[in-house]
Amino acid sequence: MILLFVSGRSLAADGLVGQYYTGFNLVNDRIVFDGLTLVKTEISTFFDFWGGSQWDDWNPIGSGPYSVHWTGYLQITNAGDYGFGTISDDGSEIWIDGVRVVDNHEEQWYDWQEAWCYLGVGNHAIEITFFENQNFSGIEVWWLKPERAPSSLPYSGDTFHTTPPSFNADTRWEILSAPFVQTEVTYVNPRLRIEWQPAGTGARLAWQGFSGVTYQIETSTNLHTWQDFGPAQNGWNGLMSQAITPSDQKQFFRLRLQE
Repeated sequence: MILLFVSGRSLAADGLVGQYYTGFNLVNDRIVFDGLTLVKTEISTFFDFWGGSQWDDWNPIGSGPYSVHWTGYLQITNAGDYGFGTISDDGSEIWIDGVRVVDNHEEQWYDWQEAWCYLGVGNHAIEITFFENQNFSGIEVWWLKPERAPSSLPYSGDTFHTTPPSFNADTRWEILSAPFVQTEVTYVNPRLRIEWQPAGTGARLAWQGFSGVTYQIETSTNLHTWQDFGPAQNGWNGLMSQAITPSDQKQFFRLRLQE
């Protein structure tokens, strides 16, 4: 397992960039967009496009099948396990750093789905996908910060096909909103990867670097205590790497980025 830890300054606008389409397909359990119609930035908004009723019909670009793809960056100030969830009609997904975290992509009547993932401090790429096939539509995007957990879910029940959902007023989940989501950032968490050397001679950690920053690899065996691994490196615009010799025990690595 490889973790990332990045701290950096954001030069961003609030919100996410939304691309709105007149159609969609489901291919290999993924939403594929078709018919780009509108591109706009959802500025300083809560990602709540559902009226709380089974009969709500959002239709941002008119009635009929449509889909939306929001992209941008999620700002994390405290490392930890974050909860993410959507309630949507029809399907929705949340992707963070290229990994699908929430898979709620079925045709449905306002179903809820949540999941958890560890995020280090810094800026993480986020995508929210949504599609509507026919009749009634809407989506809410929720998250639960580690310092607010544990918590009851925002709504009672997992599906709301026959009865209106009941909001849980004591929930500590929050609607995802600006300024935690941004359209642009200075530095994005590099995706740390391992390149194994031939004949078991070791490996190298590699990542996309940026000039004007310093990188420090850290290592841990328990995800609680961390120590520097090797010297810090001055960044450059290009592929960067650091040689490692993994130990016999489980070993984790993360990358600290400083301006």
